[in-house]
Amino acid sequence: MVTPSSLVGELMRCSTALNAVLARRMELSVSDLVALHQLVGRSEVGPVELGSLLGMSSASATVLADRLQRAGYVRRRPAEGDRRRRILDVTPETAVRSSAAVAEWIEAVTEIEEEMTPEELAVVEKYLLRLLSAVTDFVERPGSRP
Repeated sequence: MVTPSSLVGELMRCSTALNAVLARRMELSVSDLVALHQLVGRSEVGPVELGSLLGMSSASATVLADRLQRAGYVRRRPAEGDRRRRILDVTPETAVRSSAAVAEWIEAVTEIEEEMTPEELAVVEKYLLRLLSAVTDFVERPGSRP
């Protein structure tokens, strides 16, 4: 029997394949794409914090940040108040390249939304917001982070 929970599970399984496609289109490894996802929308994240988010050593995260910088996806800048610390900023080019990589998928999602009534969209939005909250709570629970 198909349930919303089983469909969420299927979406989670598909996300692995989706990340592989996006990484290939953006000429990144999947692990580099996952790291880039962690940087988008966040400020004041340096290699040490990125490593913590990904469960890797700061040395490994620095190597990863080097790769993302060489590929043009991030740039480093000095942190305010601590010139030794570096912050990783996503470059404007990242938005251009990621938009191109997901354009077909976004178009398909937009078509689905346009076929739905405002009432249906409101129910879906409510469900997804509650689901996102549950996932966030689970991930941020003590002992959940690597």
